[in-house]
Amino acid sequence: MQKELFEVPVLYCNTDKATLRCAVAEDATGLELVVVDKNNSFYRTTFDVNSSLKKIKGDEKEWKAFYDSIIESCNSNDAKVVCNGNAEVTIGLAQFTVTKDASVKDGAYQMAQLLFDSINLRTDSKAATRFTEGLQKQEAELLRQVTAMEQEKRSLADMISFQEADEKANMEEYSTLQAQLSEITERWKVFCAENGKDPEAEDPDAPIEPDFSKPIGRRGTAQDCRKHDEELLRLAKSKFCPAENETVQTKALEGDNDNWLRVIRPYTKSQYDEHIKALPEGARAQCMKVIDKMDQWDYDVWVLQDLADKGSLFYTAYSVFCYWDFFRRFKIDEQIAMNFFTQVEAGYHACPYHNSMHGADVCHVAQYILQKGGLKEKAELTDEDCFATVVAGMIHDYDHPGLNNNFHVKIQSYLATLYNDRAILENHHLAEIFDLCKDPRFDIFHGFSDEQRRDVRETMIEMVTGTDMGLHAKIFGAWKRRIKQDHDLHKKKETQRQALVMAIKMADISNCGRPTFLYLRWGMKLIEEFFMQGDNERHRGDPVSPFMDRAAPSMSKSQIAFMNFVVVPMYESIAEYLPDMHFSVDHAEENKQYWNDNDDSV
Repeated sequence: MQKELFEVPVLYCNTDKATLRCAVAEDATGLELVVVDKNNSFYRTTFDVNSSLKKIKGDEKEWKAFYDSIIESCNSNDAKVVCNGNAEVTIGLAQFTVTKDASVKDGAYQMAQLLFDSINLRTDSKAATRFTEGLQKQEAELLRQVTAMEQEKRSLADMISFQEADEKANMEEYSTLQAQLSEITERWKVFCAENGKDPEAEDPDAPIEPDFSKPIGRRGTAQDCRKHDEELLRLAKSKFCPAENETVQTKALEGDNDNWLRVIRPYTKSQYDEHIKALPEGARAQCMKVIDKMDQWDYDVWVLQDLADKGSLFYTAYSVFCYWDFFRRFKIDEQIAMNFFTQVEAGYHACPYHNSMHGADVCHVAQYILQKGGLKEKAELTDEDCFATVVAGMIHDYDHPGLNNNFHVKIQSYLATLYNDRAILENHHLAEIFDLCKDPRFDIFHGFSDEQRRDVRETMIEMVTGTDMGLHAKIFGAWKRRIKQDHDLHKKKETQRQALVMAIKMADISNCGRPTFLYLRWGMKLIEEFFMQGDNERHRGDPVSPFMDRAAPSMSKSQIAFMNFVVVPMYESIAEYLPDMHFSVDHAEENKQYWNDNDDSV
């Protein structure tokens, strides 16, 4: 039908009541009819070939015969026009209703202009060129729109896939929790019977107060290394550290230089491209789409957690090590590193917010600031500095109980006493990790010299203790004073570490500066953890901490205040030193505006 449409010339017809013009519409989607009646009124309508024009033609007529009848009718001045509100036009085998255009005051002039343009197009070669160029621009714009819509379609399909996987995981977890609840209920009844208690009189929903009179204790796994998707690890490794040739995949391992091949043998670049191209749609493909975004700000640990057997930290840590080529640079035994990642992931509790996903997220953002943010280059950081940053990011909340430092100080827990109320949890995270690394199976630092090990340890201590928000004013104030002097932080180890502390602080609260869909997921988990602490405080008979009372939710106020007084000033200051990070300020402002528009205060 399109071919026949393009063969229709520009047609004019005079009747005793009106002048008629019939031509292919400018956007080539159908026929445009223009009518000017004896009262100088102007009528114009475009009839789309796929809808209104097709309906007018009917099913019994062929397109060629339909268009030929219109051409013959116009050429013989045989058209009929009746103007009464709209123009009712009969041309050949077709009947059209053409709408009056009241915006055109002089119909005859407009018709003359259309006629002039038609003649000009045929006689002026430049006019034809301009017309052709205009069509080419329209075509390019339409192609751009089509491409954008296809990308949006793919993004929506991915989102639907993620949501379906998320729903499936939630339903599985719901079923598991239901079974656990039934078991616990039975145990509760047995306990009450054995202890002479009335199960109906007791409150089984009251928070169980943890025993903070002794160490929390590290949580490990029965196996040194978790079950993992070996092909997913091979693809991640091959993306960032492809084999130079196929002999790498079969060679016998010789000495420390081959430690990086201890578990996974990577593909060559060409093999990797072939495997990615042939990768079927599914969980592994979706996980690779996340890992492909290692150097992008919207890296989504939620997808990895859902589709990689709750292994967002394990797979992120492994991919980051490959991205920075740490296995080869420091001759790290790949199996020991994978054991370490496993234990770190297992050591995070199932807290709503301070869980292994948060560790994975901070690990990724910290390395993003180093590379894409430009910190490594500007501060002239060593490979050891970068290694310390990545590891500090993944372990910075290890064994976090979901209760903040203020809570520990308030109840004078074992950890508060041990660390004298100073950076309590931060010191605990570090101490547990360094103690874990005393076991050769998990010693991520085994390839380091004593000097390297000392340097990395000191940097990690500086960075992780810097995430204590109780020290924020002190640390941020010192940072602002320092960069006000100059930006030559690369000249001293002390100021290099000062920049690294700011990097991990930004990574730790980076959810406020992420795309809104990611920010809101993290925000909801944070408030859930706040409410859990508030429940615990209420059960103890203590005052509920600000913003932690589920009976009086005020996330909008707390988030706006936090972004106004902490996030945005810190992001702006970091962006002053690292201009490539300024986009995070814009995201934070957008997320702040979300709460201005969606106040949840009661």
